[in-house]
Amino acid sequence: MATSGQDVLAATGQPLPTLELPAGGLGRLAPLLQDGIRVRAAAGATVRSFLVEELGIDPEYVRSRITTVFLDGSVVDDLETARLHDGATLALSAAMPGLVGATLRKGGYYAAMRAAITLDVDQGAAAPGGPAVEVRVKLFNLLIEELGPVLLAHGFALTEAERQAYLGEQAGRLPPGAADAWLRLVAR
Repeated sequence: MATSGQDVLAATGQPLPTLELPAGGLGRLAPLLQDGIRVRAAAGATVRSFLVEELGIDPEYVRSRITTVFLDGSVVDDLETARLHDGATLALSAAMPGLVGATLRKGGYYAAMRAAITLDVDQGAAAPGGPAVEVRVKLFNLLIEELGPVLLAHGFALTEAERQAYLGEQAGRLPPGAADAWLRLVAR
């Protein structure tokens, strides 16, 4: 699995602090994963390259399991053309039920019904090859449990309030004073 998150503290030569996610701890972080966590991505990376190359997610899983994708509030049909940019919000979901789910599904039969909210490929894309960008990634339904550990192990930033709310006693193991703390959470 690629770990571009490791480069976050490369300027200081310090690796990201790594905390263990206690057994059953992912459930406590579900609200955080739904609100979104801030991660680093290569500038101009496509959604697919971020998921497959940077996070190390199997391409077949991305194709078949991640059925609904939003980038900055717009539905994404083609993960190969939608590009990430600094400040982007990427929301990922497995299949959702009913007509809404069928309408929002990437490349779905009912995609024409949502043309007004489908991503325009040129919308806010960063040029490939620039400095890393910060992206907020949100996970929903089954993807929380399936991709949450991958995303948390990649490296992410939390504000002081988020550290206190979601990490509890483990928050004290992070360097104090920083407005944002970059870290990694790994399952036991």
